[in-house]
Amino acid sequence: MHLKKTKRGERIYLSVVQNYREGGKTKTKTIESIGYVDQFTSQYADPIAHFQAYVAELNERAKSENPPIAFTFPRDATIDDTHIAQARWGSAIALAYLDALGVRRFFENRAGHVGFPAHAGRIFEMLASERMIHVAPKRETWQRRASFPRTCDFTLADTYAAFQCFARNERALVAHLSKTYQAIRGPYQVNSVLLVLASFTLADTGDVNATNARLAGGIDRDEGLSMGIGMLLDRTGIPMTYHVTSASPSADEVSGLVASAKSNFGAKRVIVVAGRTPHAREIAETLAESGDGFVFFRPLETAAFDLQAWVADASDYITTQSGSYKVKSRTDEMAGIRVKDTVLWGRDYAKIARKQGRAEDEARDLALDGYICISSSETKLTAGTLFHIYRELWRLTEPFQLLESDFSPSPYPVAHAIHMRAHFLVCYAAFFALRLLRSDMGWSRNAAQVADALLRMEGSHLAENWFLFSYRSPVTDEIEQAAGVDVARRLRTAADIKRDIAKARKHIERQEG
Repeated sequence: MHLKKTKRGERIYLSVVQNYREGGKTKTKTIESIGYVDQFTSQYADPIAHFQAYVAELNERAKSENPPIAFTFPRDATIDDTHIAQARWGSAIALAYLDALGVRRFFENRAGHVGFPAHAGRIFEMLASERMIHVAPKRETWQRRASFPRTCDFTLADTYAAFQCFARNERALVAHLSKTYQAIRGPYQVNSVLLVLASFTLADTGDVNATNARLAGGIDRDEGLSMGIGMLLDRTGIPMTYHVTSASPSADEVSGLVASAKSNFGAKRVIVVAGRTPHAREIAETLAESGDGFVFFRPLETAAFDLQAWVADASDYITTQSGSYKVKSRTDEMAGIRVKDTVLWGRDYAKIARKQGRAEDEARDLALDGYICISSSETKLTAGTLFHIYRELWRLTEPFQLLESDFSPSPYPVAHAIHMRAHFLVCYAAFFALRLLRSDMGWSRNAAQVADALLRMEGSHLAENWFLFSYRSPVTDEIEQAAGVDVARRLRTAADIKRDIAKARKHIERQEG
């Protein structure tokens, strides 16, 4: 608030007013009408100085007393299309975690350097915070930029142009995230680490946009539209690094990743987690030689008959009280290595499999629908622990999903290899931040629950620069407590949100690992 002095003829009229931003413009609201200066000359030696002190007192009182806010709306009030419809409080939490991991500092320290576009950092923040909350096309993310907690005054062309910068600085940012995490939370726990392998394929649609993208420098389908990643997680499940791999890494490639984990991070033992891989046997043999382990998916449709029969045999299963799951294990041998086969049946898995339907050998497939089988060198671990480890693969692939619409960005084509590397880097930062948040919540909620809560934490524009928030759940309470910000506050301004991002970042950095 401030004292406004309005000249009316030969007289000066005083009022208490407050400025606010609305529709991209600065507007003024009258809080209190005081009167003409000459009306107060008999009471005060300097009326203007007196009322300036009065306004200063009002401002101090507003800070300390949290006074109520009043809004009035005409009955026929309409929605102004220049207003920002939503304010995303969930995105602010995501930004605080990305800031704590040093993303903003990484780009600010390089602003103006060759190869760093002016908006590169803000573009990365926007894409990573959105990916942390849900999987959405990059164009859609850009279209929602007005409700992002920080100003995003860049074009869609700027967004795609920044991918070259992201891809070129991939390793530098990954190393920076790791270094920053250890600075605020202490060293990684590396007695036993997980190396999770996942592959991603971009289908060639054969449409004009895809063809144009390839002609503009993209990688041909047969040469590189499929890629994989090897994600390294410490014993607590916190990301350490990742590497882009071939879609089906060989035993030698996996061996190199394992050696890198040991030499760069001091890992004592590495357990490789993988889904379908044509090189499972060779990888298992290589890991056994180096004293490392594995948890591999075993496709039942191509498995030996004895394994199929064992899975289909109803005996020895342990069933949950609800009957939704059942599990059993056995020890076996694979490539001369003693392994533990563990099979899990889930009612939901069976429904999905039967809904999808399979064309080949339907009778056998129906008998095996709903079953997931994994083989592991870790024979002393329980079935529940092994499936918990294997779930890391599912948790990893979710935020890294590829959307075909992102890879046909006409008229802003980006080479596929560059796009995928930039995509993986954005997803990794989002994955890292979400993992850190879940860790601060004591791993009490799964990734889907946390992401859904962040998505729902949106406020609707009320009036002036105020937004009204109406969603609260036990999950949002835990999120806000982890981030160290006000729980369940109904009213916030854009300035409040920006201040709370900084407050949350400081709280996150101070937490003990």
